[in-house]
Amino acid sequence: MPVFISYHHSRRATAEHVARYLEAHGVPAWVAPRDIRPGMDWDEAVADAISTAQAFVLLFCSEADQSRHVKREIHLADHAKIPVYPVRLERIEPRKLGYFLTAAQWIDWLDERDSTLDRLIKVLESASPLAWLDHGTDITPAARQAPGPAWPRLLAAFKSEGPAAECAARLVFEGARRFPDHSVVLPTGRTATLLFRAMVRAAGDYGPDPFAGSVILNDTETFGVYKKHPTSRTRHVRQALLDRLAKAGLAPEPSQVHLLSGLIGKTDPITETSRVLRDFPPGVHVVSISPAGEVLGYDVGTYSNDETIVHDGCRIIEISQSGKLYIDGDQPSRSIVTIGLGSCLGARLLVLPVFTPDKARILNQLVSFETTAGVPATLLRRHSTAIICTTERIIDEALLTDSAEFYADPRACLAEIELRKDIF
Repeated sequence: MPVFISYHHSRRATAEHVARYLEAHGVPAWVAPRDIRPGMDWDEAVADAISTAQAFVLLFCSEADQSRHVKREIHLADHAKIPVYPVRLERIEPRKLGYFLTAAQWIDWLDERDSTLDRLIKVLESASPLAWLDHGTDITPAARQAPGPAWPRLLAAFKSEGPAAECAARLVFEGARRFPDHSVVLPTGRTATLLFRAMVRAAGDYGPDPFAGSVILNDTETFGVYKKHPTSRTRHVRQALLDRLAKAGLAPEPSQVHLLSGLIGKTDPITETSRVLRDFPPGVHVVSISPAGEVLGYDVGTYSNDETIVHDGCRIIEISQSGKLYIDGDQPSRSIVTIGLGSCLGARLLVLPVFTPDKARILNQLVSFETTAGVPATLLRRHSTAIICTTERIIDEALLTDSAEFYADPRACLAEIELRKDIF
């Protein structure tokens, strides 16, 4: 099946050149009006081409961002669950198309050299092997599965977010018990609130020291804010989790808590956190991914090389305006302190709680497609024993029914993990 090329009419010559270049390298392409049969209605032809396409390539420019025809084509691709690959012709960020493109894998073609298009071809080949295109067969989500070992190690689905959150909470405590000389790294944000509630409910089963002496950190903090500021991530962890555990007599010792600081005072937060992680490498790391595919503050579309971020340690990251919306729309800073993706991937156990339906698209991309630095969350595929806790509804919307294992009770899930002996 061909690759559909979407463009603003002012870039017609460029679109036809891209189509010819793809075809010269074995990738069938469909572009209007070249491929509209005589007498066929334009709208019908475009809709049919998108519905049968293997991938959707958008030649992105300021005119395309404003075009209602391009927006309609992307909407059709989104409805058909066809992967979208924007090719940036100008150094601008999407505005009107931002909703559809936040989780996309961006390719910059600012120099308009043919050699730069080779990267697009490699991406299309890795996401949709050319054999599928040549055979003209329908591709199921299972067929789009990236080569190599199945990932994640366990995709656990529950009836609702409550038991899904409880499963993730119990995994944190189980991991802490198994790796007591390590650290537990907790997420921040909206997903973390659900997780923390579940941890408070489940902590009594692991008391009186549910963290088993492990050192506790959080993964990000807004840079430039004090710990009692309303947008402080550290404040959230204390109020939503640690203070509530204290009321139940289950709080960790003060010496165990090393939450990130957004201020440089007597100690540098980067240096201090790096020291803690060196002395207590992560035993359990819980990561909340954004619907767009940002993770630990790494922006979608910002990176082109995996190695530039997979070994990152604790540092300060500038986030884009779109990234800011997912981290905290009211925060006073565009910078965050993050422990880095390198620490995350080095954890003994990686837990990904996915509780809201708006993350179904990125969950599909995480499980079904190759890794790309352009969507940093996909780099989590490098962790071989990752566990995802989510709901049946999200699994259904993400088209991952065949990949998931369904549970009614979080304890049953943990019992099965215990039997496998290849995660803990």
